[in-house]
Amino acid sequence: MKTLEVLFTIILLLSSISLTFRQRGVTRINLFVIAANYSLLFGTIMTIGANWRMIPAYIVLLLLTLQVFVKPKSTIVSKKLSMKIIKILGVAVATFAMFTLPKLFPIMSFPEPTGEYTIGTQTFHLIDKNRKEFVVPNHQVNRELMIQVYYPAEKGTGQPSPYFEHIDALTEQLAATQGFPYIATTHLGLTKTHSYQDATPIKSKEKFPLLLFAHGMSLYSRQNTFQLEELVSHGYIVVALNFTGDATTTIFPDGDRVDFTPIENTITFLNNRIKLWEQDASFVLDEVIKANFDKNFHTIASLIDFDSIGMLGHSFGGATSTQMLVKDSRIKAAIDMDGGLYGDSMPANGPAKPFMLMNAEASINFMKEAYSQQPGNRDELFVESYLRNKSIEKPGVYTAIIPKTNHGSFTDLAAVSPIINESGADVNAIYKLINELSLGFFDKNLKGIHENKLNEIQKAHPEINLTLH
Repeated sequence: MKTLEVLFTIILLLSSISLTFRQRGVTRINLFVIAANYSLLFGTIMTIGANWRMIPAYIVLLLLTLQVFVKPKSTIVSKKLSMKIIKILGVAVATFAMFTLPKLFPIMSFPEPTGEYTIGTQTFHLIDKNRKEFVVPNHQVNRELMIQVYYPAEKGTGQPSPYFEHIDALTEQLAATQGFPYIATTHLGLTKTHSYQDATPIKSKEKFPLLLFAHGMSLYSRQNTFQLEELVSHGYIVVALNFTGDATTTIFPDGDRVDFTPIENTITFLNNRIKLWEQDASFVLDEVIKANFDKNFHTIASLIDFDSIGMLGHSFGGATSTQMLVKDSRIKAAIDMDGGLYGDSMPANGPAKPFMLMNAEASINFMKEAYSQQPGNRDELFVESYLRNKSIEKPGVYTAIIPKTNHGSFTDLAAVSPIINESGADVNAIYKLINELSLGFFDKNLKGIHENKLNEIQKAHPEINLTLH
């Protein structure tokens, strides 16, 4: 719960005890109590926003208001034992609901970035005139993509960036694609980021490495805000792709909306679909290097060190990052976060470039369990992932298994509710560890600095089994 929400709830609880057990009706004290509660209510709404998580508190305040203004001259409360028991139970239930619901569904927040740079962000629209659209043929003739670009910015410029510009479309589709109850995501619009929309790119002679980010299947470009903001704050420029038709939702500047198109969850389909994602990533990189798709991108492009390009991704986006590392000579290093290595088989000697595979503990357990089953009675996707994971363990490759994590732990959505996380998971600590690994890896392989950072992480966190093969 936010501090103001906690204060409002505590005052409301104390007020309910006073008005229920001490004195009801219109009195000077009760009018002051009600006025104080409404002041705090409006304060929370103005500062944080009205949201469904606080519905029990809103109901309690309404009941207290009725306790004062219905029969305003009747100030005596019942002293009957039966009524006292009912009131005690009522207060207990209300207290439980007021504190539990916001705790189970907190307002998503991200750690303060630790780097020196202010984070700017802009959204751009790209059209590939050399490729036809086939995922959603009724919406566009050519393949169109939206990208979210993050970059070091001048302090004090731009406006606080929303978590997602079209938040209603995102929450609606998250309910459809991730199985969340719709109401459980409607407060995502209250999420504060550390980025500034349309901020002025920093004036600097220094060039910054470029990172492409690929989201997971049925997720979205900003799904790893916790990580991308941290990287940019340390001097990286990030281009986050939104894969049209395979993303949760894509909304183009003209208002055209393309939601996730259901896929076949088979090895054959995924091995084929990843080629589209590779084409999208290559196209976006081409456009970023040419830098002529939007005049607002020119200044950002002037900050990029095009000899230092990396890629990272989660799930299917992680698999795409791996394929790009192997196939595109411009990509010098890559990170795959819990992504099955779909697509073409890895070369016999591995990627032959700096590569890190982070896996969730739960995912590794699923893979091992599936592999141990008899053929014909096992999940072949997990079996294939297990075998491909083993095939990637070649010289120069880092692997790590993050304890108390599942597939979603590598995304912002882990902060939506503790219900969806592994037992005992500390989301902020996991985010911090993922960020340290990512930053240490790219600093070493794209900037040539902090050579010993990964060794330090390995010593500080032996439980992750960080291994350089």
